Amino acid sequence: MNITQHVRKWGNGTGVRLPRKVVEAARLTINQPLEISLRGRSIVLTPVDRDEDYTLATMLHGVTPEDIPTVDWGADTGAEVIDDGYSR
Repeated sequence: MNITQHVRKWGNGTGVRLPRKVVEAARLTINQPLEISLRGRSIVLTPVDRDEDYTLATMLHGVTPEDIPTVDWGADTGAEVIDDGYSR
């Protein structure tokens, strides 16, 4: 697939819009990171594969209660004071 696009001013930088056909053919998604490299005078955009395994369970795998520090925030003051019998 060969498509000609123009380099345009985009804010304080420059940009090239990717036509929908190119985005679909390359299976890109909005906000997907791209690695930009130069080969001679050619600009090569390579999709960076996202690790789709970012779930809370996978990120906390192996974390034990000993890994979580206890923080002493000090005594409640002012509007922080709650007298509900539960928060003691």
